[in-house]
Amino acid sequence: MTGVEKVDGAAFADVHALLTEIKGTHGQAKWRKLFDYPWQRDENYYGLALKDGENTVGFLGMIFSRRRINGKLEKFCNLSSWCVAEKYRSRAVSMLLPLLAMKDYTITDLTPAKNVYRIQNRLGFKDLDAKGRIVLPFGRRLSQPEPSDTCATHDPAEIVKKLQGEHLKIFNDHKIYRCSHFLLIDKDHYCYLIYSKLKRKRIPYVHVHYFSDSDLFARAYRQIRNSILSHCGAYFILIDSRLVENLKLPFSFCLPYRTPKQYLSSTLEPQQIDNLYSELILLELKNHPRFKYLMRDYRRKLIGLI
Repeated sequence: MTGVEKVDGAAFADVHALLTEIKGTHGQAKWRKLFDYPWQRDENYYGLALKDGENTVGFLGMIFSRRRINGKLEKFCNLSSWCVAEKYRSRAVSMLLPLLAMKDYTITDLTPAKNVYRIQNRLGFKDLDAKGRIVLPFGRRLSQPEPSDTCATHDPAEIVKKLQGEHLKIFNDHKIYRCSHFLLIDKDHYCYLIYSKLKRKRIPYVHVHYFSDSDLFARAYRQIRNSILSHCGAYFILIDSRLVENLKLPFSFCLPYRTPKQYLSSTLEPQQIDNLYSELILLELKNHPRFKYLMRDYRRKLIGLI
């Protein structure tokens, strides 16, 4: 008899055995991050398990967090590492049904597989972001002057002195992870960024997960870009397109992801949802947009016109 149960910390050994058997890409220390993140939350579980008697035959990780968005406290749940033993795949959808009852949460899936995307789409999930914007290491706006009295730092000890309120909380919640912090100060304003340093076919690049001030980011775009790329020795910056949807970034272009990121929310719009407090940071995951997906989308549109 199979059923879906909430997973607490005591179930880690059973979940780890399943994850290792099916996915097998991370060691125990990395999988443990799904059960041991440091920020405060009200939930006392870390995901859902599909059980057959005493045996764990499926797992869906759930990373919970609280965020203050436009002055209102919002509850988030980021989905991660959904896996089901092959014999029980026909019962897999039952693991998603409890999510539909979480009406007061914003639920995100930032790395859905193609089959997962189709299932969640039928359950009412919406597209969060289908493309990533690639920012090249050159170019500037000619029509708008750039801030002249800015100060930039990558030093966490200096950054933490300047941050306030929710930004300070974000810094403290993420400081133990392998993500980098950057601060640009312009007079009495600052723009705080969190990003990961990654590689694609041995080419280093930067994936920006969050920035605090879109106006200052747009005005100081060239300084921010140059400072981060120089600091990391990277060749380009990747930003999910929803985060810069209304910003003009010269010498940048969009490429599609393999499958769109997804979300389920009754209170937030896509541009209000970033990549913090997610598996992208906890598990250091990569999610590349590619030219071949652009060609795929063109072919599909062409076929649709025939």
